[in-house]
Amino acid sequence: MQIFELVLNLHIYSIYTVAFLMLFYLYLTQSNFSTEFNFIKRIRLFLPIYYMFLAIVFFTGILMLALLNFELNHYRIFMIVSWCLILFLNILQYKSFKKARMYRRYKTYRTFSFFILLFNLILIVLPFLHKYDFI
Repeated sequence: MQIFELVLNLHIYSIYTVAFLMLFYLYLTQSNFSTEFNFIKRIRLFLPIYYMFLAIVFFTGILMLALLNFELNHYRIFMIVSWCLILFLNILQYKSFKKARMYRRYKTYRTFSFFILLFNLILIVLPFLHKYDFI
């Protein structure tokens, strides 16, 4: 069970890192930059790191599920659904970023991004609240 504890710790700290990266992404999308190029460059440099940690959360979660013999309960299903929603919303956000770059309409992207990232942060926190019976 040492491997399970290691993977669990990696999973939990990766979730904390994803939450921090979401806050930083929110800052990047909502702050003002001197030029359009700087705005695009910073977001494009940031996104691979953000997506890498989302992938780490996914793979450590799948590994833990395998170590638990794929036994599902309400909490685990809730985490899987939350992760799927976060993935879907990130796909929508990236598509809106590509449209914003193409049409140079960053105001709508910033507004859309604010709500998506806020909802993603809520989806990160909800499984923790559910586990400790705050919901």
